[in-house]
Amino acid sequence: MTRTRVAVLAAATAIGLISLSACGAKESGAPVTPAAQQGQVAAVNVAEIKDLGPVATDEKGFTLYRFDKDTANPTVSTCEGECAAAWPPATVPSEDVAVNGVDKALVSTIVRKDGSRQLVIAGWPQYRFAKDTAPGEAKGQKVGGVWWATTPQGSRADQDEAVAATGVVSGLGTVVTGPDGKTLYRFDKDTTNPSVSNCEGDCATAWPPLLVTAEKPKVEGVDPKLVGTLTRKDGSRQLTIAGWAQYYFAKDTKPGEAKGQGVQGTWFATALDGKKAQENKGIELTTSTVGDLGVLATDKDGMTLYRFDKDEKGKTNCVGDCAAKWPPALVAGDNFEVQGVDKKLVGTITRPDGTKQLTIDGWPQYRFAGDKLCGEANGQGVGGTWWATKPDGTRAGK
Repeated sequence: MTRTRVAVLAAATAIGLISLSACGAKESGAPVTPAAQQGQVAAVNVAEIKDLGPVATDEKGFTLYRFDKDTANPTVSTCEGECAAAWPPATVPSEDVAVNGVDKALVSTIVRKDGSRQLVIAGWPQYRFAKDTAPGEAKGQKVGGVWWATTPQGSRADQDEAVAATGVVSGLGTVVTGPDGKTLYRFDKDTTNPSVSNCEGDCATAWPPLLVTAEKPKVEGVDPKLVGTLTRKDGSRQLTIAGWAQYYFAKDTKPGEAKGQGVQGTWFATALDGKKAQENKGIELTTSTVGDLGVLATDKDGMTLYRFDKDEKGKTNCVGDCAAKWPPALVAGDNFEVQGVDKKLVGTITRPDGTKQLTIDGWPQYRFAGDKLCGEANGQGVGGTWWATKPDGTRAGK
């Protein structure tokens, strides 16, 4: 039941064909031929629901929902017992899920406590609503302010929901990602003025377009002025960043990978400004979108950075057992690259053991030993004194 998130970058230096990766995550499949063409009954379909637009449905046409109290990074269902009676999990017989109208790369499964296999879209476990008695109903929408019909992209059927975000790829820094945390790419053979995708057919199988429903979609961590859409030949709407159409790479199976970087000299991960992400191994500090906390400061591998209320600006009070649980973010010297954080806010202090620790706005920075994957922030609020760090050095969630 693990899944992660990752991010985007805009550095310098040229790059060839390389394989870049950061954090581990659960596997998800590559794009396949639509189920209808294979003679299978699709377990995931798309239907137009009044006032909601396109939403994901099960094989019988019933609306699928996601639950805000679940997590997508890692993928965990928290709906059991009476909750699961009211919101029956959408179960499937195997990992090989047939889809129709939803990007296969977004679809996966998890095994529930009872051993059943639950459908997952973009990291979010999927459910039906017991009070929906016919296809086309969505009586579960906004129930309790935590249940939402699921869009074909896995986001909430809610105008304010982000269709993409940012994450970190080691060696590239922060990049634009899809809702499942996987790296997004741009294609040199496309055009931006006007925005046109020249990737169809077999190309679109290898490089699945990120499709959206909203005309003005939201991308967490990216300037809204750079975000747009184009209409593909089949009439679907594709996300654009700075005019460039956005794609996944079918061989990327988890967040943090960028196996498509430099392929054929025409495919590149997308930086936050829409430019080509370039290799920069000197980066020590960058940013990433982390769940409901938004954009946070992270290390070069996308691990969340924290600050400690018992520290002082320019001084650490976390040593010994404290430093074992909260490893200091160390750097080799003062000459390192920073991305997404104002360089004027970045500095170092010398710890009692002589090592150099990164600071943001004077506050010493730490990782949390309980974070195992990039995109996690399990240290948030621990002891009422530990907080994830925002890019300006302030405490997240405060």
